Amino acid sequence: MDDKKINSAEDSESDDKNAPNMPSVPGVYPAQHKMTAEEVAEQDAKHERERIKTQWEAQKAQNKQDERKQAEEERQRLDRERLYKDLESFDYELLSLQDYPSDFEIENARRARMAWFFGLGIAVFLFTSSLLNLIHTWIGGIAGGIAFVLWLSHGTGMLTILPGLSSHPELLARRRRIKNQVTEYIQHIEGKRGYIHRIYPLVHHNPRLRARKFRRIALMSKEHTIISNMKTLQDVALFNEYLEEAKKGAQEYFLKQAEDKLLEDEGIDPDVENLDADLAENNEESENEEETQAKPQQEENNTIPTPEAKTQTVSNLRSSAKNQLKQEPSSDDNQSI
Repeated sequence: MDDKKINSAEDSESDDKNAPNMPSVPGVYPAQHKMTAEEVAEQDAKHERERIKTQWEAQKAQNKQDERKQAEEERQRLDRERLYKDLESFDYELLSLQDYPSDFEIENARRARMAWFFGLGIAVFLFTSSLLNLIHTWIGGIAGGIAFVLWLSHGTGMLTILPGLSSHPELLARRRRIKNQVTEYIQHIEGKRGYIHRIYPLVHHNPRLRARKFRRIALMSKEHTIISNMKTLQDVALFNEYLEEAKKGAQEYFLKQAEDKLLEDEGIDPDVENLDADLAENNEESENEEETQAKPQQEENNTIPTPEAKTQTVSNLRSSAKNQLKQEPSSDDNQSI
């Protein structure tokens, strides 16, 4: 037993001698007291490598997100430009309803139709009356000729100078046909995703699109209710007006793109607004310099006496001299008295 105790004591003493001489630093884990300086440095380097790796991975993920965002923005820009270019190919003649019969034309056609029936009835009545010897035969012959001419003008188009019976129904049929064509064309323009609200960013290039009526039609396009709201001619006219204003905005957009590209090719800052501000500042500075140069000239002009001022001073001197001469005799008389 005593030998075992002596051996264990010797082993503990040898372990204490072989243990590294690590300082007792507050805040350091006890496990680190058993590590050498090289091991501590290697562990710190490992933690540093892990930290750098996590930072690199986070930066890489951020770069991928930025690239995806830029790609999405570029795709949206190309999509908008494609929509802007489509504005040049629309049938504005159909949307403007130039061939659409007006109410005045239809009313005139209706009256002409009634006059046609009335004239034909009178002519047939006179012709049949002449056959029954109720009136003179020459009157019946003239009435028969008029009835024949009116019959030729009925629907055949042989005598277009005279109002025919078919003009009124033809106008009504053309009105229905144009209305159906316009509705189908607007539905084709809108498509499934809507068109009007997708080109609304052109408001930055044409301020007239900020009007309330245009915002309302853009909202209807976004909600896919524009077709159901196309009920009157005013709605179709508003749709056509919106497309025309958007076409002007698209032309301004492409013109600005060309101007910016020209400035970039020339090595000039493409920010046109800053260039305009610089030009305005240069103009203000030049105006201020001209004003400062004009002030000394005005002062010199004010100091140089004019001919009118010279004559006035001469007259003042003459009047003062006369007053002095009048006062001198009166003073001599007082002295003699």
